[in-house]
Amino acid sequence: MTVTHQQRAGGGVPSAGQASYVYAIVPAATELVPDLAGLDDQPVGLIRHGSVGAIVGSVPSGRPLGRRNDLIAHMRVVDVMATQGPTVPVRFGSVLTDAAEVESDLLAPNTSYFSDVLAYVAGRRQFIVRGRYDEETVLAEIVSERRDIAELRDRTRELPDDVGLAEKVHLGELVSHALDAKRADDARAVLERLRPHAVDWNTRASADVDDLIHVSLLVDDHDRDTFEEAAEAAATALAGRARLRLLGPSAAYDFVPDV
Repeated sequence: MTVTHQQRAGGGVPSAGQASYVYAIVPAATELVPDLAGLDDQPVGLIRHGSVGAIVGSVPSGRPLGRRNDLIAHMRVVDVMATQGPTVPVRFGSVLTDAAEVESDLLAPNTSYFSDVLAYVAGRRQFIVRGRYDEETVLAEIVSERRDIAELRDRTRELPDDVGLAEKVHLGELVSHALDAKRADDARAVLERLRPHAVDWNTRASADVDDLIHVSLLVDDHDRDTFEEAAEAAATALAGRARLRLLGPSAAYDFVPDV
């Protein structure tokens, strides 16, 4: 598959000096959304081969890609098409020479494979649940639950910066480990509410100290209402301690192979 992925900052059939930018793979019978525009506000088109098709747009050959507006435009096209039916997102920055190459190098050799992936995501959408602790509240919980941490905190609180350094480092380690344990318990409780209503899920590691959970879930359309109710119940259970955000629905970015 000879797709060029342009990552540096900086519809339809392209003309001279233009290349084909590929947004997504869809069933060949997909209807385009009227007036849908992608990068540089250019209209998108559909190149078909057999049972599958590629949503494409026109970009100047060699145009650098990677600006925030480029990514927003890419995701807008993918997510709008996902409202029309099964959609496999193509990696941001995917450019081929022209429409003929889209068909010969991307669609023709992968028709059966793309058909299988489209069948998997048909009738399903992705949601993301992100949770962040109220840091002050959760740290207060840890101090109230762990006598050793409370005593060490009291013992080191008034010490100058250059005194009791080893104890302060130990205190930080104890708090970090206690927070990790609390995060694991709370994340498990959230997932126990959500997983019965999802086909699949992917969790991401916490990046910040107040991160609670970041999980992508693939949900059948007919389970969407019960899933959203479960997410609301999870948020209610954490009220005052953490805030959950439900993002979606969107295309199944985290549940399809990297195309």
